[in-house]
Amino acid sequence: MRCARRMALLVLASIVFWKDAAAAEWALKGFLDQQFRYNDNISFSNIRKESVVGYLLTPRLEATRKTGTLDIAFEGQGDIRRYDDPIWDCDNYNLGLNNGYRTKRSVFSLSGGYAISCSYSQQITDTGLLAPNGQSVNYRLAPAWAWQWTARDQLNLGTSYSKTSYSNPLGVIASSSGNIVSFSSNDTYTINLGGSHIWSRRLSLNGNLNFSNVQYTGTNASTQNLFGFQLGANYAINHYWTVSASGGPRWVDGVQQRTDSVSSGQNSSLSLGSIANINLSYDDRFNQFSIGYSNSVSPSAIGQTLQAQSVFANYSYHLTQHLLLDLSSYFTSSQSIGSQSTDNTTNQFNRSYFTAAVGIGWELGKKWQLKGSYVYRWQDFQQDKNVLNLNVGTSESNLVMLSLIYSWDGIRKSR
Repeated sequence: MRCARRMALLVLASIVFWKDAAAAEWALKGFLDQQFRYNDNISFSNIRKESVVGYLLTPRLEATRKTGTLDIAFEGQGDIRRYDDPIWDCDNYNLGLNNGYRTKRSVFSLSGGYAISCSYSQQITDTGLLAPNGQSVNYRLAPAWAWQWTARDQLNLGTSYSKTSYSNPLGVIASSSGNIVSFSSNDTYTINLGGSHIWSRRLSLNGNLNFSNVQYTGTNASTQNLFGFQLGANYAINHYWTVSASGGPRWVDGVQQRTDSVSSGQNSSLSLGSIANINLSYDDRFNQFSIGYSNSVSPSAIGQTLQAQSVFANYSYHLTQHLLLDLSSYFTSSQSIGSQSTDNTTNQFNRSYFTAAVGIGWELGKKWQLKGSYVYRWQDFQQDKNVLNLNVGTSESNLVMLSLIYSWDGIRKSR
């Protein structure tokens, strides 16, 4: 109830700003994607493979209002999935609001959102496995401020708060001690202080300090503090090629509260990780290409912190004026660091993951597109020396999709 009240206040505040702002331009547009899909291993498991045929409906509606000083945007989106086996049915809904107020040298922004999800995407990211009959509710609020210090220098301050709760927490695996690893409700607070400097026409430099506090609830409640800094640069090689790079250390300070029939107390740990991003991209009239590497440190929904090293490549090419080819590939190695569970069960999700996708889109008209795509996924779980891993080994899945996409230009007026 408290979450709903906060979101209602955010919407009300935006309506007041909207009413008082000098009218300039407003627009309304929409999007609808209908998709048929076949997946030969939807749970991505090497123990029990289950193939499904499904239908996906994704409607989206966006309303915007722009004046000389104030921008307001509201977006509502649904992601509704139905399968021949109803246990895998999935409903996702998201409401988002973005406000921006500009002065001569500053931009103040406020964004927020409310989302209901079956958490499939988060499950794959955090554990590599898919379990049905779970749902999450999330709401978020993020104010930010950007100040143009000089013609070449800008300072940024961003904060955010997010609350996620789970109904029917997902029992993903059973450890050798008999415990069940499940998603934990959490509150997350973040703050980022950054800046950028335009060194020359081609080169810009940037940096930031960041801090995150994640508070998990549940039987083995824990708190994680992540803090560090990052330095980076963007360089335009020529009209078509650009390169960017950034990196820095990230510390993870975790405290876990344990209460069971045998003992109670706290387990604390301090771990050092690192973050890095390198990206090379090319863009011309007919081709878009990018390749890169990233090393990230982030909290997961099962109470531990993940360090993931990834390489990726993406390529798009216009075969004809109305025919587009998309190719993409992604490989990552993910490991748990710091804030481990009391019986080390979270180590069972240390894994390597690879996905490759190919798609062809055909523009039937100005508003319609027909797209066919294929996605291959491969995963390898590592064996932890301290506990039996029930998921050790490799698994594969093949996903075939056929989509019909409609884009509505909507209504646009100015006065």
